[in-house]
Amino acid sequence: MTSAVIRRPAVAGYYYPADPVALREQVDALTQPTITLLSAHAVVVPHGSYRHAGAVLGATWAQVAIPRRCIIVGPSHTGSWIPWSLMMDGAYRTPLGDVPIDAACAEALQSRCQFLSPDAWAQAGEHAIEVLLPFLQRRAPADLSVVPIVMGSDDEAEFARFAEALAQVVRMQEEPVLLIASSDLSHYEVQERAARQDRQLIEAIEAFDVPAIIRAVREESVRMCGYGAVACVLTAAKQLGASRASLIAYSTSAEAGGDPHSVMGYAGLVVR
Repeated sequence: MTSAVIRRPAVAGYYYPADPVALREQVDALTQPTITLLSAHAVVVPHGSYRHAGAVLGATWAQVAIPRRCIIVGPSHTGSWIPWSLMMDGAYRTPLGDVPIDAACAEALQSRCQFLSPDAWAQAGEHAIEVLLPFLQRRAPADLSVVPIVMGSDDEAEFARFAEALAQVVRMQEEPVLLIASSDLSHYEVQERAARQDRQLIEAIEAFDVPAIIRAVREESVRMCGYGAVACVLTAAKQLGASRASLIAYSTSAEAGGDPHSVMGYAGLVVR
């Protein structure tokens, strides 16, 4: 009998603290919960380092009621040849402990979307999901479980099929499931241009205008990392009845002390 795969941290000590005490303190300092938490079908959050994107991550998670089951979709940064990878069992490990994979939910999703490859190793080294987990570990119920999906596909037909499968799987659950799209906005632009591009992207997300997001990336050379994840999650959320996407926080790496001539944009939105 083989043991379950433990996906070990790849960017601890780089994107966020490797020491569990320091990590817990940083996440808690960034996340000041509001009195009334928002129930959501989905969220869009960045996957930058806590130095640059932590304030946006914290402000967003502070306002969301996080259920114990989350499906996280992020882009591939590692150049894996597998366009869609899915962990079916085991756990994602962070310095705060292990987050188990929701095996039943993962199996239901894979059965409805055959191009999802059940390959945990394709996610090795990928940070787009990992950096979100410490916030979930501090804000979600203690029995949190996740379904982590890393995508490198640009195929719109696959986007549509995957979104439909997401919506089907969420509908069949007896309890709430939160869809999470991990995405940064503009990349390596001067501050002024990044702000303009990001406003365009945020307005498209708020309008559930997936074609506009895709056009911005493909025709207007906007370098949005994770646009496919946003397209899929927005489409699925709309099929589940979502009608409003609200911006919670926005910032750029320059505003956090980064180079104003090589800016990355970060936004947190709640989809209800």
